[in-house]
Parts: sequence; structure tokens; C-alpha cells
Amino acid sequence: MDIYEYIRNLNARPEAFPEMLAYAKRHDVPIMDEDALNVMKHYMKLARVKNVLEIGTAIGYSAMHMLSVDDSVSVVTIEKDEDAHRTANAFFTDHGVSHRVLSVLGDAKEVPFEALGEAPFDLLFIDASKGNNQRFYERYLPLVKTGGLIIVDNILIRGLVVQDGITARGTRRMKEKVDGFNRAIAGSGTASAFLPVGDGLLVIIKDEKEELR
Repeated sequence: MDIYEYIRNLNARPEAFPEMLAYAKRHDVPIMDEDALNVMKHYMKLARVKNVLEIGTAIGYSAMHMLSVDDSVSVVTIEKDEDAHRTANAFFTDHGVSHRVLSVLGDAKEVPFEALGEAPFDLLFIDASKGNNQRFYERYLPLVKTGGLIIVDNILIRGLVVQDGITARGTRRMKEKVDGFNRAIAGSGTASAFLPVGDGLLVIIKDEKEELR
């Protein structure tokens, strides 16, 4: 056992939604790693997060876990894939949390802010196309309250972010964009932490100088 596996095991918790996890594995749906998910939920508790804006619903697995932090938590979540959107809504209904979720079908690069309910949000969670991290961050940062959290998943893209000699053009371009975003945040003076849990988790506290758009 290496040190990372040791930490991963310590961060693990009993799975709250085994049927969703099984569905994701059965249908090859990428979902958040368990240890990163539990670390994010811990940050939510520390920050007393009540309302979340999520970029990338997929089947609703992360949203369900965020809702499980406290009965007062609500989630606005954006997904552009119709099948995933439909599946997530079915899970929300099955678990009786639809009244706490605003599930938006659309491309997060262009969804009108009016469709997202009332800002500001306590937490912006970015877990969509990795090459668009910078774009999503810049677009939705104004909707986060001062002192609120921005959490970005998959900042290591399964180790690709440190690999050299990637020949596939699309993969190389994605690696460059993810690495560029990570380095931009690290060099910006923004209060942030890069955590080696799951596939890499970036936690940012919104600067007090930022104002709601």
C-alpha cells in the first residue's frame, strides 16, 4: 500500500447511493472519485454551504451526495446531454429530492443566468468538459458569493497533466488547457488549494474583491 492509497482509504465512507454507483459503472458514466467526493462534502460542512451551482450533472451522482450533506442544501445543476439529464431527473425523483433541485438542460457555456434561479451561490462545483475549466470559472464566478467556494474536479486528468510526448492532438490540447488553468489559479494570488485526492481536487475561496455581476 502506498501513501496515497492509505489516505484514500481513510477518506472513504460507506456509499450512500449504491444503485447510482452501480448504474454509473454499468453504463461507463464518469463520476467523482469517492475520496474526493467525501473531501468536498467535508468542505461543504465547514463552509455551511446551502445552495450549490453545479456544472455537469451527468446522472446526478455528485448532486445527490451534495444534497445528502444537509436537508437544507439545494442544487442548481446544468447538463447538456439529454439522456444524462433525463436519467438524473429520474434519480432525483426516486430519492424524493426533486423539490431541492433545479435541473437545467443546456450548454453551460451559454445557458442564460436567468434560468439558474437566484444568485449568489455558496458553492460553484465544476465537473464538466475539462478543457473548459477556465471558461466555466470565469463565466460563473460572478454568481458565487464573496467568500464562497469554487471546487473543480479532475485537475490531474488521470495523470495526463504531467505526461510529456502525448501524440493525440485532442488529448494534448486538453492537457494543455487543464494545466494552463491550474497554473493560472496557482499564480493568481487567489486563495486556493490543490489536493491530491481522487483525480485531483482544486478548492478556491472567492476573493473579496470580486463583485456579483
